[in-house]
Amino acid sequence: MPYPAKTSAEQILAAAVDLLERSGIAGLTLRALAADLKLTPNALYRYYDSRDTLLAAVAVQGARLLLEDIRAALSQPGNSLTHLAQRYLAFAHTRPALYDLYMTCDTLNAEQRAVYDQLWELVVGQLQPLAGGYSPDLTMTLWSYLHGLVGLERSGVYDSPGSPKPPQNLAFGLGLLLAGLEKLNPTS
Repeated sequence: MPYPAKTSAEQILAAAVDLLERSGIAGLTLRALAADLKLTPNALYRYYDSRDTLLAAVAVQGARLLLEDIRAALSQPGNSLTHLAQRYLAFAHTRPALYDLYMTCDTLNAEQRAVYDQLWELVVGQLQPLAGGYSPDLTMTLWSYLHGLVGLERSGVYDSPGSPKPPQNLAFGLGLLLAGLEKLNPTS
């Protein structure tokens, strides 16, 4: 018996991203998604056999969106590393639930993991001319730095009254990374 064409995988995924951004990871359930789409929960099982499968698909969509953002940033004139870092932080700030799921989803299959690998390879490729053979290590350093900034900002550490911590340290930190690269690879 054919399924009615009430929805598509793309519509379900878009609605799931929207629900995630409104309700957080805990609020993204098959039942809540079905209600948003005005479907019975069983109708979603054609596309997602469990909540974990749905979460993985949404996490991969987050990785795709971040990858698009970073590619767009790299097409801008100027320091591509700064643009890349700014887009990464902007994604984390403007889409916090999607960023959190992207960072924490551990149920990805090999095909889904490939999207994460594309993002990794893009950043490694950007750092290769600067870091020579150290670009994977530098990529992990850069990602750790950016993820740490997101965590510190979210914790409110910069918002504490009388805090001596500077709220805008992206440029400073990137400057240190680049200065270290010049010492590591003086021909760049």
